[in-house]
Amino acid sequence: MLKLCAVAGVVLAISAPAWADPMPMDQPVQLNGLDTVCTGIGEAKDDPRWTSYPIRIEFSNGGAQYLSGATVKVSHAGKSIAEFDCAGSWVLLKGPVGSYRVDASIDGSPAKPENARFMMGTGKQKRVILRFPDFKSNE
Repeated sequence: MLKLCAVAGVVLAISAPAWADPMPMDQPVQLNGLDTVCTGIGEAKDDPRWTSYPIRIEFSNGGAQYLSGATVKVSHAGKSIAEFDCAGSWVLLKGPVGSYRVDASIDGSPAKPENARFMMGTGKQKRVILRFPDFKSNE
C-alpha cells in the first residue's frame, strides 16, 4: 500500500500544472541570466531606469487598452528560461543578445494566449505588443 501511495504522489506531481511565480512590481529580478521587471502601472512606469531595458513587452486588448495580470514565459534557443506572473501591463527584459520568444496569457481570462518573437540587442528600446483581441475592450 505504501508503494502505491508513493507512485500516486509521483504521478500527481508529474501531471500537476506548473504555476508561475509572481514577480514583485517595479523591482528588477534576475531569472537565469535575464534581467526582468514587471511594471507599467502608476508613476513607477516612468522610472528612468526602465529606458535602459532593450525590450518592453506590453499586454493590450483589441481596443489597444492596456491589460494587466499576465502569466509570461520567455524562451531563448528553444529553452524556457523564465516563467512568471506579472500583475502589471509591461514586462521589461535585458539579457544576452539573441532571438527570444514570449508566450503570455491573461490571468482569469478566456482570451486565447498570444506569443511573439523578438531580437534582444542594444540601442533604443523595442516594444513587443501582445494583443489579446478576444479580451473585451472598455466601451
